[in-house]
Amino acid sequence: MEHVFFLLLVAFITGLQAMNNFADVPCGKRKSKSGKVVGGEDAIEGEFPWIVSLTRRGAHFCGGSLITSKHVLSAGHCMCSGSSIIPTNQIRVTLGQYVLTQPSENKYELSVKLSTLHPEYSCSKVKNDLAILELERRVEWSDMVHPACLPAGLQKSGYSEFVGVLATVAGWGWTNENNNLGSRGDKLQKAKVVILEREQCQQWYKSQGKKTKIQQTQICAGYEQGGVDSCWADSGGPLMVPSDSGDQVIVVGVVSTGIGCARPYLPGLYTRVSEYIPWVESVVT
Repeated sequence: MEHVFFLLLVAFITGLQAMNNFADVPCGKRKSKSGKVVGGEDAIEGEFPWIVSLTRRGAHFCGGSLITSKHVLSAGHCMCSGSSIIPTNQIRVTLGQYVLTQPSENKYELSVKLSTLHPEYSCSKVKNDLAILELERRVEWSDMVHPACLPAGLQKSGYSEFVGVLATVAGWGWTNENNNLGSRGDKLQKAKVVILEREQCQQWYKSQGKKTKIQQTQICAGYEQGGVDSCWADSGGPLMVPSDSGDQVIVVGVVSTGIGCARPYLPGLYTRVSEYIPWVESVVT
C-alpha cells in the first residue's frame, strides 16, 4: 500500500506544471486577480507587474516581460527597423507602467545596456522571434515591478504545450487593425484567448488561402470566429497562463506575428518560450 501511495504521489508531483524563475525573488505574483488587445478590457493597475513598455523617441512601440532584475524578454522583430537593428541607445524601458500618457509615482524609465537577439533570428523573419534586453541597472522590486515566471523547458518534467488552456494576452497595442475603427491603447489592456493545437491552426490558415507555416516553436491562440487578438504595438508582450495552484502566472508566449488582427480563422501567433529556455538561461545567467 505504501508503494502504491508513493507512485501516486510521484505521478501527482511530476504532473504539476514546472516553472523557471530566473529572478532573485518569487516570480509571477500579481497584485490582483480580481494588447492593443482587440476585444479586450482594461487591466487592473499592477495586475501584471512584469509587463514593460518599450519606447523609442518617447513613443511606445512594443511590450516586454521583466524576467530578472536586469533583463526583459521581448520579440526579436521589436529590435528591428526594416532590415537593420535599432541601436540600444535609442530604446528605453518603462517599468510600473499602466497609462501611457499619464504620470505616475509607480513608473520609471531605464536605458538599455545591451540587446541580444536569438542567434537564429533575422529581421523580417518570424522564426526564433525573441530578444532579451539588459537594463542599465537593476530594478527595484515592488508590487508594481515584479518578475515573470517562465515555463519548463522542452522535454523537462512539467513541460506542457498548454493546448486548450485559456490564456491572457496584455499590452498597449491597437484596438482594431483598421485605424479608422480603433486606436492605440493608452491604458493597459488584457484579453482571453484559447491556445490551439498547431494542426488545427494550420488548417484554419489554409482555409483562408494563407501559406503561413505554423512552427513547432510557435503558439497559436485565438478563436475560430476571431474577435479577440493581440494587435499592432502589442508585439513582444506576454501570453500568460495561470499556474496549477492559480497563485502564479507563467509567460508561455511572446506576441510575434499574425495576419491582421482578430480575423476569423486567423489566430495570433506567439513565440513558444518553453522551446528557448536554455538560450534564455545562457543570456541571463
